[in-house]
Amino acid sequence: MAVTHRSLSIAIESSFGSLDSSTGLPSTSGLTYISIPCERDPIVIYGDVVASERTDARDGAFGVPAEPDTVWASGSRVRRRTGSIECRVDLTTIGTAANTYDANYLGYLLGAGLLSKTPSQTLDNVSAIASVNKYTPTSAPAVADIGTLIGADLAGRAEYSAITDNDVGGDVTISPALSANFTGSPTIRHLQTWYPGTRDRSGTKTHSVAFQVNGVDFKTDGFGCVLESISISLDSGRLMADLVYQAAIIQDDHAAATGPVEPSYNTGAPAFFRGAYVVVSSTAPSSLTDPVAGDTLARTGLDCEDFSFTMTNTLTPKGHSNSILAMSEMEISDIDVELTLTLSAPNTSLDQDYFNRQLRQVLVGTGPVGDGLGCAIMIPCAYLNNDPSKYEVGGNDIVRQTLTYKQSRYNGDFSTAAYDSNAGNSFLRIGLGI
Repeated sequence: MAVTHRSLSIAIESSFGSLDSSTGLPSTSGLTYISIPCERDPIVIYGDVVASERTDARDGAFGVPAEPDTVWASGSRVRRRTGSIECRVDLTTIGTAANTYDANYLGYLLGAGLLSKTPSQTLDNVSAIASVNKYTPTSAPAVADIGTLIGADLAGRAEYSAITDNDVGGDVTISPALSANFTGSPTIRHLQTWYPGTRDRSGTKTHSVAFQVNGVDFKTDGFGCVLESISISLDSGRLMADLVYQAAIIQDDHAAATGPVEPSYNTGAPAFFRGAYVVVSSTAPSSLTDPVAGDTLARTGLDCEDFSFTMTNTLTPKGHSNSILAMSEMEISDIDVELTLTLSAPNTSLDQDYFNRQLRQVLVGTGPVGDGLGCAIMIPCAYLNNDPSKYEVGGNDIVRQTLTYKQSRYNGDFSTAAYDSNAGNSFLRIGLGI
């Protein structure tokens, strides 16, 4: 009797749907899978059959079998299902094993719905500090690094910011500001940063992916998969990401089942909502103007006890009749971002933000930060979607304040048309330590 021990593996597709050039059908040939260290419960045999129901005239109370929506091969219908594939992982970073997530399961997962920028360097030892928004690098980052996230261990706490300019009198400009502990010669850690396609690259992503469920006596493949949503929440302080992908086609290959595959674990550390700050900028970031230099906004640290983050992509198939996929690609036609913060001590300086239509940078940091460590989420230009002065006072508990932020247009990174091919002026950033 087979048991339901199972694993979920992922591979980058070289072309959408991984169609074999000789048969026109999806194929795992040439795909290199990595087994994901994800939670077991969401791993199931995914998808539902697509069919055209027959409502023919008939001479009695009976039905007629549906017509499966598929193609024929060798005189027989090819099995085809579509649907969503779900995955729940923590954000354990890569550690010292590598300096990029490009060949890592986290890079595979995030790249199926976001673009990615690997910084030109992994770290920099600061030679001088002009202010909490500006430092002199020992080795200057590249212009293309504008918009990427950086981190530092300051007085035992992980702090994060983003590069807004890299050559202001030889200095690097960052926003929001770091704390007053940004003194001496700290080590700046650069994070690989994922961001949505914006401006002339709206709706773009790094790649599509293929998934494979492996178990005892069962095996299922999903091809042409694109990220529909990512939700990040806390499990006893540990950041957990729930990811949902839409698959162009799902097929079973039970006859070729070989059993579950042991996951490939990263050697870094899980991201914990401990030893780090949640920060909002104390002034509005640039939204509609073109700055002559990058934003240098002050910071306000919040007493945040919990948060949740969601990014939802609206996926629109580019339909065609050429293949069993019924589409040539799955475009990201819209993006919605929401970040909810629960404060254990209300911040009265934010009470009028909704009615004043105030824009702020919002950044959630995690610990630890270091070589191959660190994780941060940033909305560079955020507006409140609720009234922050409506405190939570129910029951016999403490007074709490809830802040629900959405993304707005951001233009606070110094940029030219040549720079816009990178993370600069993107409206969302997710960074992982390298």
